[in-house]
Amino acid sequence: MSDPWIEIECGPQVLALQTTCDPEPLPYGSFNLGLHVGDDERSVVQNRAHLAARFGREVYFPEQVHGTNVVHVDADSPVIAADAVVTGQLHCPIGILTADCLPVLFTSKQLVGAAHAGWRGLVSGVLERTLEEFIDPAEVSVWLGPCIGRDAFEVGPEVVDAFVSKHSGWSRYFQSVDDSDRSIADLQSIARNLLENLGVGTINGLEACTYSDSARWYSYRRSGTTGRMASCIMRTE
Repeated sequence: MSDPWIEIECGPQVLALQTTCDPEPLPYGSFNLGLHVGDDERSVVQNRAHLAARFGREVYFPEQVHGTNVVHVDADSPVIAADAVVTGQLHCPIGILTADCLPVLFTSKQLVGAAHAGWRGLVSGVLERTLEEFIDPAEVSVWLGPCIGRDAFEVGPEVVDAFVSKHSGWSRYFQSVDDSDRSIADLQSIARNLLENLGVGTINGLEACTYSDSARWYSYRRSGTTGRMASCIMRTE
């Protein structure tokens, strides 16, 4: 049986992974990495140990709160409330957990980073705050991971207003739902446009909708009670 993750190409000096899910047994599947969702703790710890074996040590996950705090960590750092993590230390894997929100990985010659960009964090500036930790945006490569897609992410007018008030051009990333005040949002395209405007040198990604593909991805909006995937990165040299 293959390992439950995809190795991501983020450059020659890093190891980066996006975990996937086997949806059975319900509701958490067989590779849930979230300790906070009600799953059996022993199972989650075993899954994290499996992931750690690939990196050679335990992955640092912050306590995510849908905010904009960015924390610098090393191998011995305590768990801190933050929605983005950066490190310059070699062989110090970092990551964030998602189940519809957008995971974003950053790579430069000096640092790697991982950010949790749900709509609240994205509109509040978590990607800008993370990029500020890097010396030159033009030398940064970014990878956008699986999130709820542009055909599934229905939001209310308050979400549209929050984004459009920040950048009027982002109105094009919202499609009105007939006979309602609801809209469908394209979270990944907003993030891509934001990063382009900030001068990021390279932007790649995986166009995958967590809501629509239950065989590969966890989705909180689809399932309610469910597991969490990890997007992880580590400097290797």
